[in-house]
Amino acid sequence: MLEPYRTALKLRRDHPALGDGTMTWLDAPAGVLAFHREPGFTCVVNLSDEAYQLPEHTATLLASGPITDGLLEPDHAVWLNV
Repeated sequence: MLEPYRTALKLRRDHPALGDGTMTWLDAPAGVLAFHREPGFTCVVNLSDEAYQLPEHTATLLASGPITDGLLEPDHAVWLNV
């Protein structure tokens, strides 16, 4: 648990989208929260009972579990570089 937390803190310092600015909610099915911030950051949290197909992205910055075939499993979250 400590290593993902350290990674999140480092990303927050280093990624330009994680400072001041606005966020835009993305369309997602019930139980999935997704937002985007410029430049190039998307966060997806899957609170539903089904796997969710992630949007197109160039890299996974941080994930609370494995991402298989672009699917975010239930009860997981991911930070994406888009």
